[in-house]
Amino acid sequence: MLRRKSQLQGDVVKPQASRVSLERARLTQERNLALRRNDKEEVAKLDIQLAELAVESPPVQSEPAESSSALLAKVNERNRKANHEAIRRAELQEAERKRRERRLGTPTIVDPSARLRTVPRMFASRYEFHPFLRSTSVVPPD
Repeated sequence: MLRRKSQLQGDVVKPQASRVSLERARLTQERNLALRRNDKEEVAKLDIQLAELAVESPPVQSEPAESSSALLAKVNERNRKANHEAIRRAELQEAERKRRERRLGTPTIVDPSARLRTVPRMFASRYEFHPFLRSTSVVPPD
């Protein structure tokens, strides 16, 4: 039935792998049943059909499966890159938003819990000449 269907669809030259595997599974099951019934003629006939099927399209061998740790390492690396890219995009959007606010002069929201920006100042030079704060060892004689 499957062979007839594949002939109607024009797959005679290049049968699909799924159809080949289905046919191989069907023939194997029939062979096992024939072995249980001790039907030697049927087993020989099915062996010939399985051999023809193997010659027409050898079984496809899959790629060797990667170890789970290698697979997890790939997934972790992919997620790390995605997170890095998402953070970079969020930082760019935030910088663009601040740039637009400065350009438009939009008042910023006052947050009382925010850190205050301070300008550091050096007071050491002022104290040298203050009459009450200068030490006796630093003052030049009059």
